[in-house]
Amino acid sequence: MGPAIADLWARLPLELIERILDLLVDDYGRDPAYQWTALRHMARRQMRRIELHFWNQWVPRLTITLYSGPRCQIDYKLPNHTSDNGFETGLVRFQTLGPGLSNSLNKGDIRTLWDHYSFENRVAHLRLGEGLLNHGMTGGYIVNDTDIVDLKVEDDGLGILFNWRQTFDALLREEVMMRRLQTEMALDRKKQLAAEHRWPPFPRIQRLALVKHFVLDIQMAKRVAVQKHRLKRHDPSGQAKLGSFTYESRHLHKQPLPPLPPTSEQRRACCVICSRRTGPSIFEVVSCEESVVLSLEDWQQLGKEELLDLYAEAYGWNCYRCLGQENNVEWQRTSKSDWLTVCGSSTEKLHSVRRWNTWF
Repeated sequence: MGPAIADLWARLPLELIERILDLLVDDYGRDPAYQWTALRHMARRQMRRIELHFWNQWVPRLTITLYSGPRCQIDYKLPNHTSDNGFETGLVRFQTLGPGLSNSLNKGDIRTLWDHYSFENRVAHLRLGEGLLNHGMTGGYIVNDTDIVDLKVEDDGLGILFNWRQTFDALLREEVMMRRLQTEMALDRKKQLAAEHRWPPFPRIQRLALVKHFVLDIQMAKRVAVQKHRLKRHDPSGQAKLGSFTYESRHLHKQPLPPLPPTSEQRRACCVICSRRTGPSIFEVVSCEESVVLSLEDWQQLGKEELLDLYAEAYGWNCYRCLGQENNVEWQRTSKSDWLTVCGSSTEKLHSVRRWNTWF
């Protein structure tokens, strides 16, 4: 806030200031990233106001998912708001329900999984606003593998404690950074296509072209850039490694990796999916769960028919990318047609929560 604006702000009546701050929170009520990274820093009283809003609105809508191999996902959430001590102390307790766990996974196994959690081994991911953000559209929530700050795991592994303010700060600052990078990358791609006389003249065709480039390039490139920025902040010496750059997600992040060491375990002969023992990297989760359609400018103004077509287009390019069909455009078209004709009703396609699985 500049000196002139700060001086004007100081002259306003307190009641008017309070009203302005309330309106700002309401106007950006469905954008927690902007609320936290921008509105929260407008004034000292605003910081507490936003943090209290987050405590009541967004902390209950945060999910932390622990992965055990490729098939088991264990969700941790805030059980209740019986006390506001967590707001003052900054520490919050999330828990998972034992009866919902796989029969093959006991409490000792869960605790061991958490013991492996580190900067280089992010076996847990964060999801914010599933089924709520972006009007509840499919793939409209925030998902990332940012740090769970000051994490403490209870002995039975069913409960965790962490600093919610610093965890939200890490999650939402990276979200804002990715939005900025995405805007810059999309603009660069438009300029490149226009210079090559390959930018379509009609808005609807332009949106289809952007969806293709979001899926095949920008969606993952922005995350690679943010992951490398995270690594530089964590370890300027460069000795640490990014655990998200896995062999299973190499077709997504496209980063060079050292040769795999020989394994002592015999893999199953049928396919790599059955042989897999690890959980997903954030790149794999994003390829399945995040919708690039919602990255398009003014997507809210589009009709249901075009939204369905754009979601189908993105699905087709996802199949083209993930199933080793890089030079088979017909596969993309077939996958798109299958999505439009087979995969549920239009309401289910546009408003559902879809989690990563090994068979996607």
